[in-house]
Amino acid sequence: MPRWVALGSRPGLAWLVRLRWLAVLGQLVATGVGVYVIEAPMTIEWLLGIIAVTALTNLGLGVVERRAAREPIAEARLGRLIGAVLVVDTALLTGLLIASGGPMNPFSVFYIVEVALAGLLLGARGAWLMALFTALAFGLLFVLSPADPHAHHHGASPLHLQGMWVAYALAAGFVAHFVSGIAKGLTARERELAALRERALETERLAALSAFSAGAAHELGTPLGTIAVVSRDLASALESNGDAALAELAADARLIRAEVERCRVLLTDMAERSGSWAGEAPESLGVDKVIERVSELLPVGGRARLSITAPEGATVRAPVRSLVRSLANLVRNALEADPQGEVELVVEGGADGVAFRVMDRGPGFPRAVLARLGEPFVTTKAPGMGLGIGLHLAMVFADKVGGALLVMARDPKGSEVRLVLPNAPRGES
Repeated sequence: MPRWVALGSRPGLAWLVRLRWLAVLGQLVATGVGVYVIEAPMTIEWLLGIIAVTALTNLGLGVVERRAAREPIAEARLGRLIGAVLVVDTALLTGLLIASGGPMNPFSVFYIVEVALAGLLLGARGAWLMALFTALAFGLLFVLSPADPHAHHHGASPLHLQGMWVAYALAAGFVAHFVSGIAKGLTARERELAALRERALETERLAALSAFSAGAAHELGTPLGTIAVVSRDLASALESNGDAALAELAADARLIRAEVERCRVLLTDMAERSGSWAGEAPESLGVDKVIERVSELLPVGGRARLSITAPEGATVRAPVRSLVRSLANLVRNALEADPQGEVELVVEGGADGVAFRVMDRGPGFPRAVLARLGEPFVTTKAPGMGLGIGLHLAMVFADKVGGALLVMARDPKGSEVRLVLPNAPRGES
């Protein structure tokens, strides 16, 4: 699939349009100085015609940029557009030099500008291709230049002219290498900064979620405690009365108390899901104990549909409560994706670490959702059935300990989510 970018929002293209207008102005000034001040023998009509072509093509490029400001364009197509512009500029520069002294014109140094622009806007491949093309164009000046090659530099020998071409070819190669390398480094740095900004946003989202969960637990804790106390006293009073009719009400009071306790457990679960164990220290625990804790967090019907395969005696070293919570979220997601089928939890140990594989035979993830998996509030569940936070928190946990969370499709249907943990969590010697 091609990557798409907004053409009008790409700084390189807008910058290229402005730079070409500056080139038109500079060419007009240089032509005027050459004809009226230096009085050099030049074909003024040919020069002005080439400058006019440059201005017209830049008008067209400006129109394309403005029209595409609100429309996406394939990045490969954008690269071809910029490459074509640079090729046209090189051809126009060659025409200007042919009409004003050929290879001895000092403005032939501007071939280097085209190579530098290609390195900045097209990368290493474009820079090297432009270096080759400009070297060929420079060589063409020796063939198509005026009959008197010394019009601008008397006494130049053929060996000197050949040396100029070789020197330019070497300089173009060096410029292509270094400019494209710098551009590649800047691009990598921009990507790293974008990743850091995304992590900072994720941290802010988790902090907001944690604050919301803590606030909800605090606000609901008091009324739930009051309901629990009142329901317990009410049940005791009704039971002590001895009336059969009141005994049924006592059972209802006990049910209220049980539901209140369930609400408290749900609040604790919500707080844990929001990342309250972010500062938890890693500890060693057997894989069987981890799976046992995971099973305790699953609904009773879900435990019966969970198939577990794990090596005997295997241990894992990680923040255990965060690991258990992450695995429970992944298993619950798999159980909900395939409400009737069996879900597999396979644990594999190796020299590099431990992998927990959660596999189901559900419908899998749509391609549009798969590209955004791991982002908060991205889910395939029906409205009201989930917020899409579990997978995000599992991914954050894996990143925190230096592991990875991988999502892949199964054949013929279903999905697999693999939580990979290193033997030594990040930050631990």
